[in-house]
Order: sequence, then structure tokens, then C-alpha cells
Amino acid sequence: MTTPDPTSYTPAGFVADATALLAEHGATDAGFAAVGERLRLLARQPGLIPEEHLAGLHGTGASATILHEGTDGTCALMLARFPAEAPTPVHNHNSWGIACVVRGRDRYLRWERLDDGADPARADLRLAEERELGPGDVVAFHGPPHDIHSQQGIGEAAWELVFFGRNPNAQPRAYFDPITGAVAYADATG
Repeated sequence: MTTPDPTSYTPAGFVADATALLAEHGATDAGFAAVGERLRLLARQPGLIPEEHLAGLHGTGASATILHEGTDGTCALMLARFPAEAPTPVHNHNSWGIACVVRGRDRYLRWERLDDGADPARADLRLAEERELGPGDVVAFHGPPHDIHSQQGIGEAAWELVFFGRNPNAQPRAYFDPITGAVAYADATG
């Protein structure tokens, strides 16, 4: 596969490339790394951040829009904005994902589920990883139950491109309270 022209790379071109890379490598660390390189190229495109099309996310100051979906409905490219004022609630996406910071700095917290998930209203979580990400930095997460995290801009809003195995807004997400163990379900855009 040839490297696309970084001056004219589009969300549709990225999704086509990512789909081909994942067909070759699978939803594995190697596949995620290859897609992450393409996200870095897309993140450098001028005019990528259309603020007027962003919708609320997680019932907080975060916002997002789907830039492109795959033709078969199995993947989605999202542009998200995470404010510095407060972190997103701890949540899942019901999918694997690969994120690349476009602008700003992001505090990314990955949570690990310690219980077996048998009780949908309860979860025993522990903080497994904390990272500070800047422009061009990529982070990937595997599918459930490995998709639990929270994010927050550092000092200013952080903008990210996130590529998912399926549209994360197509079904309710789980929202976790790591202190009490409570789990609630809601649409992300609520």
C-alpha cells in the first residue's frame, strides 16, 4: 500500500486505507499501529476541525462529530473535542479504537475491569494507565472490556481523531463510577 499524499488526505481516503490495513493485519496491535500512522497523516490536514458540526458528548463540555463511516457500517471516524475544565466520565465505546491528537494536549486515563462483568450495574475498576498525549501522539484500545477510559484537555481543549471498529454512538455506552462501582447506561450524545 502506498503512502497517501499528506497534503490532500481526506477522511474517506483514510477510512478506505484503514479498512485495507485492518483486513491485512486484523484488529491487532500491529494493525492499530499501521492505522495510527495514517491517522497522523490525516491529523495534519488544514481545516479539519469544523466546530459548527460538533454535538455534545457524554453530557459534559466534550463534543464530537462523525467525519466518515465505512460503507459496510463497521467503522467510523470521529473528530472529538475534550475541554480542560473537567474530564469525561469514565466510559466505554463498545468497540476497539485508535485515537490521534490533532491539537492541544490530552490526559488519557485507561481503566481496567477487575470483575467478570456478570452484574451489568456494577464494575470493579482500577486505573491501569495514565498518559499525556500531544499532537501526533496515538493511543489504541482493544474491544470490550478493554475500551474503558476517560479524557481531558490539559490547559486548553484537546482535539482528537478517533477511528472505531463501529460507530460508538449507535448504542448506549456504559458510564462507570470507579469509587462506588456503579454502572449506568446512556446515549453518548445525551
